[in-house]
Amino acid sequence: MRGRQPAPLHPAAARQRHWLILGLSLAVAAMAFLLEVRPDQRVALRGLPQWPLPHSCFSRMLAGVSCPGCGLTRSFVHLAHGDWRASVEVHRLGWLLAAAMVAQFPYRLFALARGVRRDSSGRWAEWFGIGLVVLLLANWLAGLAGI
Repeated sequence: MRGRQPAPLHPAAARQRHWLILGLSLAVAAMAFLLEVRPDQRVALRGLPQWPLPHSCFSRMLAGVSCPGCGLTRSFVHLAHGDWRASVEVHRLGWLLAAAMVAQFPYRLFALARGVRRDSSGRWAEWFGIGLVVLLLANWLAGLAGI
């Protein structure tokens, strides 16, 4: 299936999907600025450090093993506050996933303005997504191996 493009969506469904992804990306970005990482590495709302958010990794809670995404929230929060070093220390790929999330803003706004009916720009977006998953898994395995 060389050159396969995502099937066009119904215009209303395409708009709805673009708005959904744009809204989710905006919410993630806003929360990164509204949260802070406490000294014990828990995350809390800025100004309310005495009430940290609950742990959200079921893998860590149930099996005691970090998942490929463990640390991404803290990484995004550190990035939002300009602490690149701390961001990379808690998750080596946080910056890359944050960049992919930020890239949603111009793409989704362009798609909404132009009426783009595909959810991606073609095969490159599919391969980029697969590449992110592979990188997350490789990073996770390297972390488990102590690398």
